Amino acid sequence: MTYKVNHKELNEMLKEYYKKKLALFVFGTFGIGKSFVVRDTAREIAKERKRTFIEWNKITREEKDKVYNNPKDYFVLVDIRLSEFDSTDIKGLPNFNKNNDEIIDWRIPYWAKFLTLKDSDGILFFDEVNLAPPLVISSVYKIIYDRVVDDSKIYDNWLIVGAGNLDSDRAFTHTLPAPVRDRGGEAELVVSTIDDWTEWAIQNDVDSRIVGFANFKPSILHNVDYNNNQKFTTTRGLERLSNLIKDLKVESKTFELMCCSSIGEGIAKEFIAFCKIKDKMDLDKIIKNPKLIEKITDISVKYFLVSAITEKYKNNKLNFNDIMGISEVLDKINNPEFVALLWKMCSVYTSKNNRFKKEFCDYKGNDDLINKYSNYLLS
Repeated sequence: MTYKVNHKELNEMLKEYYKKKLALFVFGTFGIGKSFVVRDTAREIAKERKRTFIEWNKITREEKDKVYNNPKDYFVLVDIRLSEFDSTDIKGLPNFNKNNDEIIDWRIPYWAKFLTLKDSDGILFFDEVNLAPPLVISSVYKIIYDRVVDDSKIYDNWLIVGAGNLDSDRAFTHTLPAPVRDRGGEAELVVSTIDDWTEWAIQNDVDSRIVGFANFKPSILHNVDYNNNQKFTTTRGLERLSNLIKDLKVESKTFELMCCSSIGEGIAKEFIAFCKIKDKMDLDKIIKNPKLIEKITDISVKYFLVSAITEKYKNNKLNFNDIMGISEVLDKINNPEFVALLWKMCSVYTSKNNRFKKEFCDYKGNDDLINKYSNYLLS
């Protein structure tokens, strides 16, 4: 059984494997963030090494030339989706030597040539590794096994990572040859806990309504049922939904279309109903008189309230004293989880200017409340 890790543990593993330059294979069900962790870790390593982070697959040919000619300035993530490749895409095409017709050279991909450059640095990420045909897997064996591409050695700085789906995902996976798997460590990434996902979501500016709804209904982080013919809901789907609805009003038909197409009609209807809670409550009135929260018994309304308050604070439409007044009432009615969520969201959503933490440190007020929940900011 493959060792199971969460997202933070995988991040730490990748950093250690990078230091030792040993290959690592990461398995896990679809849509849970395997590639996200690899990408985020690459950014962190780039910062530590004081290099500019570049995703090779997302830059133009002209930008690739600049990186190629100045490898010491960059930390590069090369993301290869093996399921989309043919074996010749890895090995290259034959190029007969003009000076000797008995010799064949190989015209290899640009990214592969970059791996061999002195002072180049980064992560070579073979995604969907076990969805690729066996012939393609065989073509990357030498890269993983010997750290050689074409007949040239991959420069010492590079970490090689492979990621694949589980057999239970119905993804038509192929079994990786035992010698390939033996050339690296292995780990299985598990579905995020709601606390871990919430921290990631607010750091990545996921729509606050989605964060609130996910905390109200954590099962949506990975809701996969092969028998009900509904679209699966995953953390990847929630990020997609966030991008689609950022500038849409919940009352619009487009909002409903985006929700249903992104996360499936069943969950979408629940999410839309959650977002429409604002029509049933006078948020400004609650802000002016937080004691009105004591009359709220519906837990979904409280989750929406927290997400709505956070959004107002994020957009400078609410001051810190208002946050503390609401927090005091939530604590009074024995809802510490909502205080913790509110503070965490306000803190991370304003992390670029540290507004919440600065105002928190300057606050002269309820010491008991400060002491009780400060660990959510200082941890």
